[in-house]
Amino acid sequence: MTWLQSNLQGAGLAKHGVAGFLVVAIAIALFLAVSVYSFLEVLALSVFLALGSFAFLLEAVASRAKARRRNLMSLWPEVIDSLHSAVIAGLTLPDAIDDLALSGPQRLRASFQRFSARLDSGWSFVDSIEKLKSEFGDVHADRLCEILRLVSNLGSEALSSTLKIQAENLRRELALRGQIDAKQGWVVGTAKIAVAAPWLVVAMLSMRPENALAYNSFEGVSILLLGFVVSILAYRLVQFLGGLPEMPRVFA
Repeated sequence: MTWLQSNLQGAGLAKHGVAGFLVVAIAIALFLAVSVYSFLEVLALSVFLALGSFAFLLEAVASRAKARRRNLMSLWPEVIDSLHSAVIAGLTLPDAIDDLALSGPQRLRASFQRFSARLDSGWSFVDSIEKLKSEFGDVHADRLCEILRLVSNLGSEALSSTLKIQAENLRRELALRGQIDAKQGWVVGTAKIAVAAPWLVVAMLSMRPENALAYNSFEGVSILLLGFVVSILAYRLVQFLGGLPEMPRVFA
């Protein structure tokens, strides 16, 4: 549940909740199972395609979260630079965030506007920061929010230098991850095609009555089960070997 909740936040779907997503995903999987069975009349294939579609939806959320975090990551240096300039100019943290709501990166303005609105409606700074973290669902947002929380509690004596260091580190990390993503991104895409292709072939073969009968036998179900397990293991192995590890959200 923690993995799913973190990815829903990262994908910008936190408002739907884990329960809401699971209900929709299970409904789609069941609909696919019933549709495939009514058309092909191969029970095992219907079940495995339903399980595969459920896994695909989980993977789609994780991929959307990864892409959104990557896009947000490219915006954080600008946000940190803006906060750094505001601090040097003598603005308070709420005023600096108000400035971000008006002139920050376009994709982030709405979140900062909601943050300011919560402060104006009586929320504490700490509670508003926690809500902001859940909206972004990003490790870099978590770090920045924790810095702002510490400053609100302990004072802003080292805030300027801390923001400057974080912006420099983040730019170096962006450059490095961009190079690696460009070289390894095709690996996972190829794996998805390789996993889906055999099942499309099986679905096409099942259109013939004699093939459908074979797949409904014990031997046919055993072969489909073995193929399903191998597909999942192979895809996870490619992800493990070819993907970049995501940084854990320590402050989530």
